[in-house]
Amino acid sequence: MLRFILGCAFASISSSYNLPNHQPTIEDPFTIPAILSSNKNVQITGSGVLQLGLKVHDVQLQLTSREMRKRQSFDPLANVINGYTIDSISKVYSNMQSSVSLGSPSQQVTVIMDTGSSELWVDPNCTNSYSSSQCASFGVYVPSHSSTSQDLGTKFAIQYGTGSVNGEYFTDNLNMGGSPNGIGAARIKAQQFGVANTSTYTTLGIMGVGFGYQLTTNYYNIIDQLYVQGITNSRAFSLDLASIDASQGSVIFGGIDTMKYIGALEKRPIIPYQRAPDRYPRYWIYMTSVGITTPGSSSSAPVTGAGYNQAIFPDSGSTLSQLPTALFNSLLAYFPDAVSQGGGAYTVPCSHRTQAGTIDFGFGNTTIHVSYHEWFWYDGQSCWFGAQSTQSTFLLGVVYDQDNSNVLLAQAANCGTNILAIGTGVNAVPSVTGGCTASSTSSFVKATTSSPKVSTMTTTSKVSSNVSTTTTTSRVSSSSKIPAMSLG
Repeated sequence: MLRFILGCAFASISSSYNLPNHQPTIEDPFTIPAILSSNKNVQITGSGVLQLGLKVHDVQLQLTSREMRKRQSFDPLANVINGYTIDSISKVYSNMQSSVSLGSPSQQVTVIMDTGSSELWVDPNCTNSYSSSQCASFGVYVPSHSSTSQDLGTKFAIQYGTGSVNGEYFTDNLNMGGSPNGIGAARIKAQQFGVANTSTYTTLGIMGVGFGYQLTTNYYNIIDQLYVQGITNSRAFSLDLASIDASQGSVIFGGIDTMKYIGALEKRPIIPYQRAPDRYPRYWIYMTSVGITTPGSSSSAPVTGAGYNQAIFPDSGSTLSQLPTALFNSLLAYFPDAVSQGGGAYTVPCSHRTQAGTIDFGFGNTTIHVSYHEWFWYDGQSCWFGAQSTQSTFLLGVVYDQDNSNVLLAQAANCGTNILAIGTGVNAVPSVTGGCTASSTSSFVKATTSSPKVSTMTTTSKVSSNVSTTTTTSRVSSSSKIPAMSLG
């Protein structure tokens, strides 16, 4: 996992093997439906910012052979093993959870925050989950116990890589925020969501914060409703996934925290979904270089050549990054003591995590340096190389600005709190240089930019990673480790 701040947050990086040979231009942007603007009849009455606390939860599970059927998955690791079969490998994965309340009176449930999907659903079948005891502790929503619940009489079904869910759509009031470690509280009236009748594998419901109305859903999802009901100024958000060693983070709807990153935000246009690797509306952007700074070296050794242009997808729901085979092998060659564990996964001696090296990811004028401490993932017993070889997708972390179809990136850090509201229009995300410096944070990471100019970005695709990102309908996430990346 890499750490940097983006217009979206990268939990992991996913890259595309068959990359469309096209670089988006100003004349060729990815745009999302603007119908919301005419439908919005509520003015902002508060700060325009809603901060929701996130809790890192580690899960021990036994993986069995399975095939990835859909990019979004219940289990971060399933995103990582896209296209592979892993037999009987016991692993720990982490997810970002948040508590929300549904109904009148409120019924609290815990859900996984997912930038790779767009819908909210609750009430997994605990009997069929991988941990029935954990599942039972996350709360249940009972429609008949709410005076504001409405059954829409419409079925929904989602097939994930390691499970599935089927159920029925309801609308009800959704309450978020108001916790001690959050800012503000909000009620979304008549939010549509799914209530599961049957599900397999998962222990929690999912709150998707990807693109919604007229792109992936025929109704306003949570990001849409926050804007339409006057809670945020635009469809944008940022993620603070904290460092690899932290247990808490937050998602800031409609705002960014300038004390969670270093330098300027690099604005990167979202790739139009018609040319995206999976042809699906997500937070796809182009990565322009990869390098490695080995311990004792003062410069980064390039791993990719001139003109490199790789589509990546920051995924907050993935533990490891997925890299194209050639890139993966080039990075792995620097660690001859790595041992294959099957399925494209490798372990390394944990001594690597204490060495002062970085994996370096370039995005235009900005290079995000991911420390060895963040890159090598420790599961409590073993240390894993922070990526797997794949022919499919590559994941990373960012700030999401849907309204402007941009993702903004910067090196993640943590030197305090200073939350600013994201406004409206082309430059909705504030062009504010991060308040942190390399010396003001305990992180092992560093950042370099070719220009001191601050830029902002908006995104219309989904990104996941432990990177700080911002999206105008976006979400920003910061952490000392980059979220997993998917290559398209």
